[in-house]
Amino acid sequence: MSIRSVESRCPLRVEEAKQLALLAGAVHSSSPMTTDEYRIVLFDDREELWDCRTRKHGMALSFRSVDRRIGAGNLSHKQPLGRAIGSKAQIIVDATAGFGHDASRLACMGWDVIGIERDQFLSVVLKLSLEDVARCDELQTLLSGRLSFLHGDATTVLNTLNPDVIYLDPMFTPRKKRSALPKKPAQILQALAKPSDDQNLLCVAQSVAPRVVVKRPIDGPPIIEPQLVFKGRLVRYDVYLNMNE
Repeated sequence: MSIRSVESRCPLRVEEAKQLALLAGAVHSSSPMTTDEYRIVLFDDREELWDCRTRKHGMALSFRSVDRRIGAGNLSHKQPLGRAIGSKAQIIVDATAGFGHDASRLACMGWDVIGIERDQFLSVVLKLSLEDVARCDELQTLLSGRLSFLHGDATTVLNTLNPDVIYLDPMFTPRKKRSALPKKPAQILQALAKPSDDQNLLCVAQSVAPRVVVKRPIDGPPIIEPQLVFKGRLVRYDVYLNMNE
């Protein structure tokens, strides 16, 4: 189990760091980081996620990295993700929020999105990333009122919601070869998040929403056989339809 901590490098945010540590189930610390430690670091104008290999800059807790090109770009509804979600959707629940990158992209595409994250530490990461939106005028215009996050177990929380689409991004199986490791955010997510019972979560999602979209590696096996598949270059989206709706 990795160590989770919160630190403030801004004197005015020390009390905030202590409160966030409590909220995250982490420790408040300014000591040197250990080998298996992940730390939320507060600065005067930003927040970052550090690990023991971080030297000068950690991973920004922000949605500013979302590719916001329109037209035929990343936010186009003609892309595989937009086609998988479908034209009738209004409210989407991302039941495996993680760092919130997919949820924020979906919100930037114009849908109302609720993300669910069961890990306490990651929930605080999402809270800080969402608060950063207020510092970026473009993101605030795109995301204001469209994106929110809940902390809890999706298999329970989903039954309290009424979405048009449930989006799932099960954690891809870690790669064994070092040269083929996924990008750093994915590595950190694999270290922080516990594996879930994907088949059970899919079953619950199917009982709640008329449409469920599951992100998979392009050559990975489906959780169960989907009714529709929309392929991108590196990933695909398996779509499950509730025929009773």
